[in-house]
Amino acid sequence: MAAIPRTAPFIGLSCLCILALTAGCTGIGFGEVTYADGALQVEVDNPSEPMEATLQVTVFETGSFGQREVETFVKAEKFQEGTNRFSFPVALEPGTYKLYLYLLKGDERTVAVIRDIRV
Repeated sequence: MAAIPRTAPFIGLSCLCILALTAGCTGIGFGEVTYADGALQVEVDNPSEPMEATLQVTVFETGSFGQREVETFVKAEKFQEGTNRFSFPVALEPGTYKLYLYLLKGDERTVAVIRDIRV
């Protein structure tokens, strides 16, 4: 049986310290998404310095036999530090919808979220 190196506890302790120091640190992401007054309201939370990125929102109406694309919005934006709010005018009938939310930096998709809403 191989012996455990004497440095093993220090490596484990170092990993735990790194995890403790980075706990709660997150990148840019989506906050609340709502529909009111004929528009989708999308929040994007940016915990770091201002940055430029593209926000894409695709709306699908869902039903018993699948889903149908309603609208796609694409906006190049400068995201300030903190909560950024965006409004997308779209007429939605009462029902259920899936929202595909993406943030892109250049050609790279950095955040992707699917949200369900009921109107």
